[in-house]
Amino acid sequence: MSETDKRIGALYIRVSTDKQEELSPDAQIRLGYIYAEQHNIHIPEQYIFRDDGISGKKADKRPAFKKLIAFAQSKEHPIDCILVWKFSRFARNQEESIVYKSMLAKDKIEVISTSETIPDGPFGSLNERIIEWMDEYYLINLSSEVVRGMTENAMRGNYQAPPPIGYRSTGPKQPPEKDPDTFPILEYCDKWLMEERMSLRQIALHLNDMGYRTKHGNLFDARGIEYLLRNPFYAGKIRWNYTERGRKLKPAEDVIMVDGKHEPTWSWDHFLAIQARLDDMAAANAGRGRRKRDVSSCRHWLSGILTCSACGKSLSYCGPSNAKSFQCWSYAKGMCRESHYISVAKAEENIIMGLEQMLADDNLSYTVVHKSSNSSGKESELLRILSRLDEREKRAKDAYLNGIDSMEEYKETRTQIRFERDRIQSELNSLPAASSAAEDDQRMIQNVCEVLDILKNPEADYPQKGNALRKIVDQIIFDRKNMNFDFHLKLVK
Repeated sequence: MSETDKRIGALYIRVSTDKQEELSPDAQIRLGYIYAEQHNIHIPEQYIFRDDGISGKKADKRPAFKKLIAFAQSKEHPIDCILVWKFSRFARNQEESIVYKSMLAKDKIEVISTSETIPDGPFGSLNERIIEWMDEYYLINLSSEVVRGMTENAMRGNYQAPPPIGYRSTGPKQPPEKDPDTFPILEYCDKWLMEERMSLRQIALHLNDMGYRTKHGNLFDARGIEYLLRNPFYAGKIRWNYTERGRKLKPAEDVIMVDGKHEPTWSWDHFLAIQARLDDMAAANAGRGRRKRDVSSCRHWLSGILTCSACGKSLSYCGPSNAKSFQCWSYAKGMCRESHYISVAKAEENIIMGLEQMLADDNLSYTVVHKSSNSSGKESELLRILSRLDEREKRAKDAYLNGIDSMEEYKETRTQIRFERDRIQSELNSLPAASSAAEDDQRMIQNVCEVLDILKNPEADYPQKGNALRKIVDQIIFDRKNMNFDFHLKLVK
């Protein structure tokens, strides 16, 4: 039989992992060609579509599959059938499988499994649905089996995650071993915390200065040092199932804690001593935190506005001692090397002087910010709605062309969309024209004057001053070396 007398087919290949040797791409291709030859089907080499290492649960995650469906439904109708090794290669989600097979059937394109015999007639369709349902059930059951297997593995003391800092992986099913390049981090943390009584911030600063970094290449901070020191892995324990999504800790009775097979860093008694030291430090910090909750010391109109020129983080209010001040919070955590200490009185004085000086010099540089409720923001929102209407009309057309909607349904939908488009366009045409630059300048001057009146009013409280300042300022960058305050003003329209 000549090539022209044969049906034209495409071959779809999918493997979930590289370890599934029985489902290797080469094996699926070979079996596909054997089946095609036996059933008078010609498969051109360019008609092979392949997704490697991708789950079949969702079609939108498989680029080759999506390309195949689009190719099959093109105007030329280039193929008569699609061959797969098993129906599970086509889809493991039964709902999607039915949808795509129905779409292809309208173009008289058949999906054929080369290894699963399906009889003709209604019992054949039933058999095919049963196979698809079993494939979907397998996928659902697989995830629970994986979790069960990992839990059993953890119970045996096997570590099944990337090793923490200070250790490295030695191969599959092998316990992690100490990493000579990063293990000194643990020794330094232990010494500085227990012998030299350093704070977590000081430890982070010292490690950063020595060139050490986290596993992700970032600078250490106080929180990261505490997380490291509280990890029972370093005391020879394997901890499993201790957090939910969002890093929320699970109840203690649900956590698996067993002896690991790796060499520990510290004895269990020494690990408990480290925990006691950390608890004492946390209690001391909590005590200072209670005093900081006093209204007169924790609420200031510059809080969240002043930022560090070195790292860009906010300056935190420090109190309630007589020397009230601001300091970079990143510096306090050991991540910023430059102190940006400034007294509250000095900061207040410089902010007021800076605003007054900009008015006197007629040097108000600002950014215009549009709210969604005004004309410019309204225009942007209306334009977005028009864009969505265009997408909606396109989807309605696709639904009609694919036989999902009838001609009457398509016409009704298109009429509704065009009516809505005309209404939005009418709103766009009625929006007022934008204000001029001169009008914006005058309004900005007026806003700054009003804010200055509030800031210099001794009867205005912190919330009043803070709310007023935030209406005209995004941030004020403080450069302590040069005692410079860089104002980032804004005009909200």
